[in-house]
Amino acid sequence: MITTVALVASALFAPTPAWALQDSGQNSAPEPAAPRSPIQDHLDEANARLAAIAALPAERRTVDNTLIAMDDVVAWLFERARMTGFLSNVSTDAEERESARMAQTDLSNWFDRVAQDETLFKALEELGSLNAPMTPEERRFFDESLRDYRRAGMGLPSDTRARLAAIDEELNDLGSDFRKNIADDDTVCLLTAEELIGVPDSFAGTLKRSGELYIVKINGPTFGYVLGYCENPATRMKIGVAAGLRGGMKNVRILEKIIALRHERATLLGYPTTAAYEIETKMAKNPETVWAFYEDLRPKLRKKALVDFEEFQNAKREHTGDPNATLGASDISFYTNWLKREKYAVDTLALRNYFPMDAVTSGMFGVYQDLFGIQFTDITEEARAAGRPLWHEDASLHQVTDVKTGEVLGEFYLDLFPREGKFNHAAQFPLRLRKVWSDGTVTKPLVALVCNFTKPTETQPSLLSHGEVETFFHEFGHCLHSILTETTLANFSGTNVARDFVEAPSQMLENWTWQPEILARFARHYETGEPLPKAMIDGMIAAKNLGSGMSNEGQVFLGMMDMRFHTDEDGTVDTTAVSEDTYRETRVFKVAKNLIRQASFGHLVGYEAGYYGYLWSSVYAQDMWSRFADDPMNSEVAMEYRKKVLSKGGSRDALSMVTDFLGREPNAAAFLKHLGL
Repeated sequence: MITTVALVASALFAPTPAWALQDSGQNSAPEPAAPRSPIQDHLDEANARLAAIAALPAERRTVDNTLIAMDDVVAWLFERARMTGFLSNVSTDAEERESARMAQTDLSNWFDRVAQDETLFKALEELGSLNAPMTPEERRFFDESLRDYRRAGMGLPSDTRARLAAIDEELNDLGSDFRKNIADDDTVCLLTAEELIGVPDSFAGTLKRSGELYIVKINGPTFGYVLGYCENPATRMKIGVAAGLRGGMKNVRILEKIIALRHERATLLGYPTTAAYEIETKMAKNPETVWAFYEDLRPKLRKKALVDFEEFQNAKREHTGDPNATLGASDISFYTNWLKREKYAVDTLALRNYFPMDAVTSGMFGVYQDLFGIQFTDITEEARAAGRPLWHEDASLHQVTDVKTGEVLGEFYLDLFPREGKFNHAAQFPLRLRKVWSDGTVTKPLVALVCNFTKPTETQPSLLSHGEVETFFHEFGHCLHSILTETTLANFSGTNVARDFVEAPSQMLENWTWQPEILARFARHYETGEPLPKAMIDGMIAAKNLGSGMSNEGQVFLGMMDMRFHTDEDGTVDTTAVSEDTYRETRVFKVAKNLIRQASFGHLVGYEAGYYGYLWSSVYAQDMWSRFADDPMNSEVAMEYRKKVLSKGGSRDALSMVTDFLGREPNAAAFLKHLGL
């Protein structure tokens, strides 16, 4: 997952600029002073720099003092302001998180205002009239900037543009509230020891208690352990229902207001729906292509899902001794583990013993270092001595160096375990964008990898499930995409690519976690050092597509729900009704009434009308993997991939990059094989 502010930077420029907003003060009582933004000084400086660009006479415009100068301002501001806002996701101090949320919202609002600034649009038009020579990267930036200004409302009446600006600011505030309500959600289940039967003591021992009751928070590790191992089906259902209520009705109300505002914005800009507006600049180009993608894929998935359902339901009947037992969605994790153990001789609890966090991290580093010709160095202590941000004892900072040239390419933070108030999914947060300045100096990328893996206990280290190992490889793929970029402009740095392609490089790297020769590099028992037994590896691989039809129908449900929210004709959406209807249509399970799954679906802020991209991009991911399939550690192919895909960032069209790397047009054959279809 990629977080949103970094992608805002890929649509750099558009509402009335901050420096032009003035209050006449006539016949008005003084307003109470608003809290000062933590990044206000940086915003003021950035505004002044953009005002100077806008004020240049038309005849004096050059690529350097107009187009490149705009990119300079964004890179400068992002480096100085982004870290402040990022702390809203990781700080242990509630007041600091709240202040950081203000900074994050203010930075998003700034991007929105710049993206709707008529004076900067005019400056680019003036530059275009001079027919100045540009590099291919500069030309792409110029063309996309003009396109995005027009998409932001340039040429519309001033009152319409003012309304667009107001909508964007309100959307940023509402989006911040939506994410905050998810992060701060305090939904818990109070469960007895009997209700938690089957859950490993190593996990149960980490839970807080109220008397004899265990306090079970609804977060990622909880799902993994309770849904995966609890023998009590009522408990699994209770946890599933609780998960379906996270975010609360307050988030439902916020979401429905967000959807209405997005629709209003799209129609003001001349688009029939939010989806038509959002998808125009992506690989898919229009909603019809997305619907056609689902139309083609869904029947294939349904065939597999029905086979999966029968296999899992039979497993439940065998396990419980009840010939009439019915499989529910909250049973899937448990019977995935049960079938792996009973049918494929893979004990998922025992499997965790072979994936201690330190060994997985070291092993993953080794794989990526060997593939891409790079070296990772832990510089946490040096950073701490230098007073650089290190917000928690779990956080570490690492430097990335090119082995061949010795050049420092960038840095990344790791923050891997859950805690109160922390961002509760897994994501990469870009904190500094690569930028080559006019004097030849280079600002190197800085990113943070924020995850919520199983915590260590007093008696054993953090032991990961294989799914968590896969997630780690995936998220680190985003990190590599950001750091191995070689673009000149911040606008195209790293993951600033088409939104429905951004997951593909990371999805491709998940495949390495299924290769026996890769697992042999780091999968060892945390106590004995014994390598992961071949029988367990064989069983894992044999069970790889266990339930793949049902799980990918889950992805279809989320993507189609998102699309339906954003293809509504008037923008007034009963999101709970749409969610239930879509679930009923896309899943093999009976829909549970009165849940509000959408209230905790964080991708609805930042990935609106874009969640289809997870499955869409997987088509390209698996096709690219096909070049590695016979030799996963082929460094020549990896370096070609680094050069033709990762290094380009967004400076080339995504389809062109993939085609160049493959040496042919992409196709879906590898994707369907990957799903076991």
